[in-house]
Amino acid sequence: MSQQFVFWRTSEQLEARAVYEALMEGEPVVGLDLLDLDAAEQALIEAFPGWTVEAHRAEGGEQTMLISPDQRAGIDAGYSPESVTVSCSWMSGEQYNLVIEAMATLQLPLYDPQIDERFDSVPI
Repeated sequence: MSQQFVFWRTSEQLEARAVYEALMEGEPVVGLDLLDLDAAEQALIEAFPGWTVEAHRAEGGEQTMLISPDQRAGIDAGYSPESVTVSCSWMSGEQYNLVIEAMATLQLPLYDPQIDERFDSVPI
């Protein structure tokens, strides 16, 4: 089982599905803030202590891969200048919430493409 989450920040009133589709096509979206991708990566890594970092954004790629200690669950995070896309495999609801909370600390609201909903309020 897998789940995808996409995070971006904007002060504009944008149609979330259109933003998501553009981001998935690698197109820039006018109105999105540029993100601190190092901070986003660090927040994900810190949210999952004990998980192995298989690929690291700073090593030339634009993704981070984390593997659970039992090697059953995983996170594949991809980055663009204005978004973070996190694909989670074989994770629990509690672990999904850790991803969402990690991005919320950076004021990055969630878009959940599975239910086509943007959660603009970010609890801290």
